[in-house]
Amino acid sequence: MELTMDLQIVWDKTHIKQIDQAKELFRSFKKEGYVTTLEDKKTVVKKFNPMLETIVVLSKKAKGHLMKILTEKGDERLVWDMDSGSEAKQAKNKFYELIKKGYKAYSVDRKGEKNRRITEFDVEAEEILMIPETVKA
Repeated sequence: MELTMDLQIVWDKTHIKQIDQAKELFRSFKKEGYVTTLEDKKTVVKKFNPMLETIVVLSKKAKGHLMKILTEKGDERLVWDMDSGSEAKQAKNKFYELIKKGYKAYSVDRKGEKNRRITEFDVEAEEILMIPETVKA
């Protein structure tokens, strides 16, 4: 099963059947490598807890990572899959090439840290924004 958007699993903690169904869903998504969180989508749930009553299974949309490069002609985009060594290496090389040219880098990640300035390439970042030195951030 492949999620294209986040999935919320909700159950009533007083109904055993609902708890069992939620636990089974939790286990199946964990087995497939999905990240499960609280409703804030930041706090990771590693073990099923029936008292929570709600958990969120995050989609794997982050597999396609994006670097937006602001240029005089608009923005260029470089997409990589971190499971592909050659794509990740190409993105990393481009990142450091732009840093040497004076670009500043900002990362947006799953943890909700938006526009966080970075100086090292992060292969897991969902999105990296590269801004030339002449543009104010």
